[in-house]
Amino acid sequence: MAASRESFEVQVLKDGRWATETIAYKEDEARTLAKKFLANKKCEGAKIVRNWLRSDGTMVESEIFCESRTIKDDGPVRIVPIDSVPDEKCETPEDFMGASSRNVVNRVFRNYLDKAFLTPTELMHNFKELKRLQEKDTLVPSAVDRVAQLQTKDGDQDSKSRGQEIFKSIDEISARARRVESMKLPKLEGSFSQVLAKIGTMGEKEDVDYLAMVVLSRDLVNVRNWVGKLDRLCSLAVEDTDPHAIEMLDGVIADVLGSNVVQDVLGWQPGLGAAIIAMFDLAEGKLPAVKSDAGESTEMLNRLFAERKLPVSRAVLLDRAHRQIRSPNPLYRNEAGKELDEFKRLIGRTLVATGFACGAETADALTARYTRMVEQGGAAGRKAAIDGVFRAMPDRATGLMYLCDMAKSSFMPEHFDDLVACLDLVYMARGIGELCLRTLPPKDRMIRATNAHKAVMASSFPAELKQKLADFIDGVLERYLIDEQIVEKLDHHDSPLRDRAVRLVQFCAAGVLPEGRAMTRARQRILALLRQPNFDAHFVDGFTDPLKAQKALRDFHQLLVKAGFG
Repeated sequence: MAASRESFEVQVLKDGRWATETIAYKEDEARTLAKKFLANKKCEGAKIVRNWLRSDGTMVESEIFCESRTIKDDGPVRIVPIDSVPDEKCETPEDFMGASSRNVVNRVFRNYLDKAFLTPTELMHNFKELKRLQEKDTLVPSAVDRVAQLQTKDGDQDSKSRGQEIFKSIDEISARARRVESMKLPKLEGSFSQVLAKIGTMGEKEDVDYLAMVVLSRDLVNVRNWVGKLDRLCSLAVEDTDPHAIEMLDGVIADVLGSNVVQDVLGWQPGLGAAIIAMFDLAEGKLPAVKSDAGESTEMLNRLFAERKLPVSRAVLLDRAHRQIRSPNPLYRNEAGKELDEFKRLIGRTLVATGFACGAETADALTARYTRMVEQGGAAGRKAAIDGVFRAMPDRATGLMYLCDMAKSSFMPEHFDDLVACLDLVYMARGIGELCLRTLPPKDRMIRATNAHKAVMASSFPAELKQKLADFIDGVLERYLIDEQIVEKLDHHDSPLRDRAVRLVQFCAAGVLPEGRAMTRARQRILALLRQPNFDAHFVDGFTDPLKAQKALRDFHQLLVKAGFG
């Protein structure tokens, strides 16, 4: 009877995470299985957890055996052949330790960092770890050569001299880490801002922020799994109130999000498209934590992203999302026929009221993916992709916003004529119902058309073309006001003068119309009211309290200023 109330989970350590491999019902059997797993030289560790079912129905867990070890792997580790680096070159060691450079380090050394469970921050602030990387095969020379080639392919500098500059900075970073290796620094036992304060009182010549990162790196290097590192960093960021401390932690959280921990945070997803959408959700602090395999960390990330405390981490996460959009991997793994549907779902998620969430970057990535969904190749394929993405947009107004973003993308100037050709589809709209979704409420349709107008005026299209597009949208809006008698309905003569005036001014101040003929038509109606004899007296008609009447007039005049009558 007692034996049936206990069981033994035999767990195996893999990639820094414990996972249950099997369950035994006798302790000696469990120990035999654990030793069997440990006999495999590639096994990182094994442990046994005893589960005891109490008479009240609760389960009590206790660890009765645990053994872990570092797996010696002398096999070759290669760099990731990245195909892009930031345009701006790093010139000083401080530049190389910045967020943009660490993102490159994260990508090019991804294979090594995942094996060692290290972030670029830990590498750069821990001499032993940096030295170990430098001694690992030809990793560093290969990475330097790759980056140098990418940075000099379109410039006057040759890759050899650029490589020498990079090596010089690496040597300086290494020498600095070596100087502080034996320095006695406070442990990270409270908040990160407290560590900064303690170091500030030590009187050291070395930069306080640098030493604080050394302390943080010493703390993190002992956490040999990504979820653990993320949990530690998020806890520090959530509990701290000092903006500078949170800013520094943000950079290291960004390092961790460059690893495969993102898969744990997102949890199981039915395909790449769903995973990309989940990344955008997370960047806004809206990822359902219940789906995550790193629940507590995900909840903290949601909070920090929602409070806009992690701008660097957000940029890294969205950069990853855009690289996945550009990748050749299918958005939907099970049915190729659903690829276009998933693509449209991705468009819907990345769209915001004013266009794409990340503007030209998103438009460029979506178009690059669509080039793999058309039969043509080369310039013809890119032209077909631009047309295909435009037609996949919800309506012509959002399609126009897409074209405005594309005018700032890498597809310019080669495909300027193709973008202009798509504009013919915009001009085909005979009314607001053909420019914006018919299912939208009237106010939302006007706002969408106005946002398209704003996108045009902010675009990099030639001035003459921008004016032509702006006049077209303004004309569509003016016709809508006339056909639907929008202004007349707001200025219904059966309503009191005060209600009519307030409704009209609120309409002009609501951002539903751009400056132009449509707005002028609405303002002329307001001016006609304002010019009526004794307008102020008629406006406060019905008020018995003079103070309330004065306040109503003041509020109305403030609204007039907001609506452009100031």
